[in-house]
Amino acid sequence: MDLSEFLRRGEGQSLEFKKSLSLRREGLEALCAMLNADVARGIVLFGVEPDGSVCGVEPGNSDKAQRSLSQAIGSGFEPPLIAEIWIDMFQEKPVLVLAAQRDPAVPYHEYDGRAWIRQGSQKRQLSLSEKDQLRRKRDRAFHPGPWKCDRCGSIAGTLSWGVTGSGLDMRQSD
Repeated sequence: MDLSEFLRRGEGQSLEFKKSLSLRREGLEALCAMLNADVARGIVLFGVEPDGSVCGVEPGNSDKAQRSLSQAIGSGFEPPLIAEIWIDMFQEKPVLVLAAQRDPAVPYHEYDGRAWIRQGSQKRQLSLSEKDQLRRKRDRAFHPGPWKCDRCGSIAGTLSWGVTGSGLDMRQSD
């Protein structure tokens, strides 16, 4: 999807606009919230007004801005997060794009010691009990199935029935 499509769609469950890099903290909290929601992915566009109009990021060294954002992600997210960061031009204005996806093995991320969750285009902080519920819901050790294997797509954790030479056989598949 190109930048014009994101702008047309507007903010939502997995997309946030920030007009300036000075709103880095709010942008990273929003990314954390999107990753913790069931969509498990998010994009933050810096240099875009809340109404979707492009103002562009502050002029300066874009490489330095990307490094600074990368360092904030590296030091602020727990567990560590791998994100993509790049500059895209729209109407001759630079827009910094930050995109990430939660690893299925991670129940939730925290940014700067707090876990956030996205509901529509709004974020809120998770309580301790909500973090525990997410951990139990998303941790396959607590939730034996049925669930779809991330590698092969087969359904695991279900009872399988079969007939063997000695009669009916019932096993738990993994």
